[in-house]
Amino acid sequence: MSDEFFQFIESPETATIRLNTDAMSHLGTLFNSVNDTVMQQAVFDMLCKHSKFVLETSEKVILNKRLGIKAVK
Repeated sequence: MSDEFFQFIESPETATIRLNTDAMSHLGTLFNSVNDTVMQQAVFDMLCKHSKFVLETSEKVILNKRLGIKAVK
């Protein structure tokens, strides 16, 4: 089958994580290129917010995929 006929459909969760990790990458590049300490702090704060969001969303996706199954002790 040709690649042009193959369509990859991303879940909303996966798309959200991918877009925010891309944003983190761009913010990291920006952080390295900025010389102003005030601007660096602002970019660092944005990096922290995106990182927290990606981690929280990842946890929600993992819990959602487990279908609420819990370990029995």
